[in-house]
Amino acid sequence: MADIEIVTGEYGDNYDITIRDSDGALVDLTQFDTITLVAESSDFVTQVLSVTLTQPSGTTGVARWAILEADTSSIAAGTYNAQISMVDTGTTILRKTAYMTMTVLEKIV
Repeated sequence: MADIEIVTGEYGDNYDITIRDSDGALVDLTQFDTITLVAESSDFVTQVLSVTLTQPSGTTGVARWAILEADTSSIAAGTYNAQISMVDTGTTILRKTAYMTMTVLEKIV
């Protein structure tokens, strides 16, 4: 099973991703101004997705992807590498998650 699973053309849903540090503790996302999910081809050559995530109020360590139609309309079914970057305004703090697998499933018609 992949870390992130979506369906081609899927949109209108929220996809919550829990981010933990290497010790398993939830990451405090309030110190970051920009949280970005990037997905690339399995050979790391082609970027297929870059979306901004938000932190739902009242949560710790949760980044939310509000999936838009444009986010998934051009991604082919397959397996990709994904990573989340977290940056503050002054770029004094930059953190990245470990690579995750992202599987895009073909939509059943």
